[in-house]
Amino acid sequence: MSAITVQEFLEKVKTDESLAQELIKALEAEDDREAVTELAISKGYDITSEELWVEVQKSQEHFKQGQDGGDLSDKELESVAGGTYAGSGYGSFTAGYSNYNVKW
Repeated sequence: MSAITVQEFLEKVKTDESLAQELIKALEAEDDREAVTELAISKGYDITSEELWVEVQKSQEHFKQGQDGGDLSDKELESVAGGTYAGSGYGSFTAGYSNYNVKW
């Protein structure tokens, strides 16, 4: 159990469309934090809902700071220039699915 494991799960969501769809369904649950944690565990990630929450908060803060600063990182700029943006859009939970606000 660690922040690295949570980050690995969140990174996998960005590249695995099937997992991303499962995440969307989990976010619709009444207790979405537990649903997302259970999803991660079912996929072999050893995390707790508390660890997940801490990492989501960190990511949201990072995203907010990036928005406040107005500057894109080199990676984000390259993504935008290439016509896609899969950057650290954890403002609502995960990149590519930023219109899903976490209830927790």
